[in-house]
Amino acid sequence: MKLGETVEKIRYEKNIPVKELIGDRMSKSTYSRFINNKTFLGTDSFLFLIDQLHMTFAMFLQLYTDFFELKYDYTILNHCLELKQVYRLSNLLKKWQLKMGRLSKAEELFLKTVEITLMDLQDETIEGSQIEELNQTYKQFSYWTDYILKSLKATMHLLDTEKVIQYTKQIITAIDDIEGNLVHEEVFYVLGRVFTRCLSEGLTSEARTVYESLRRMYISQYDLGKQGYSIFYEGLANIIFLGIHENVRMINDAIEFFKLLDMDYRVKDFSSIYKELSQHYELPELMQKSEVV
Repeated sequence: MKLGETVEKIRYEKNIPVKELIGDRMSKSTYSRFINNKTFLGTDSFLFLIDQLHMTFAMFLQLYTDFFELKYDYTILNHCLELKQVYRLSNLLKKWQLKMGRLSKAEELFLKTVEITLMDLQDETIEGSQIEELNQTYKQFSYWTDYILKSLKATMHLLDTEKVIQYTKQIITAIDDIEGNLVHEEVFYVLGRVFTRCLSEGLTSEARTVYESLRRMYISQYDLGKQGYSIFYEGLANIIFLGIHENVRMINDAIEFFKLLDMDYRVKDFSSIYKELSQHYELPELMQKSEVV
């Protein structure tokens, strides 16, 4: 994780407005470039931000290390869920249980997320009180940081649809105020899952609203993974909302893209979503590979 990203995460955690953090020291555009790793700050300006965060340089370095570890372990969590790796996720849980008693709020949320998703992978009964505890944890945060969004993405299927839509409305309202590519990336994937979930439950109106925000998200031409998802979502929207059935080719393109990358779990995910939606909408059949030009 870069220094700018860490500064921004601490600012979110402490609920410090950007204007208050940067004062007259720099412009908002300079700060935005810094947290998005597009520019460096001079030593004096960097130390000024640390002072504005009300911490010493040593404290910042410790948080820098902690944030890097949390970011990496969220990636591990995501891979474990996609590949159904119970053993690896169990080891991740044990690692973080050893840290209990000295965790930040973001780390406590991560621990809860690992615990509940591991139970789900093992087909264990998840009590309503555990889900409510997770919801209460989400409410403790003033902002939708990338870590909260990562947690929501991992546990969303365990929450009732009404609650998911409630969270989504909060996220959509905050989109214009969200700064940072990492947060935007997580918003994209969360909205994508909500979009297909609403469609699968026949909530077409809600799905339209979510998709309008989803299509606003910036996607780098170099982010091929997100490009694949974007094509899939756009294909679904064009077929279901506009009746353009020939856009099934976009669905096939997205599936074939991940096949080429040997990411079978994503191919299976796209195919199962499309199959489920076929029960609610009149969708054209997916083409065989030989039919895709």
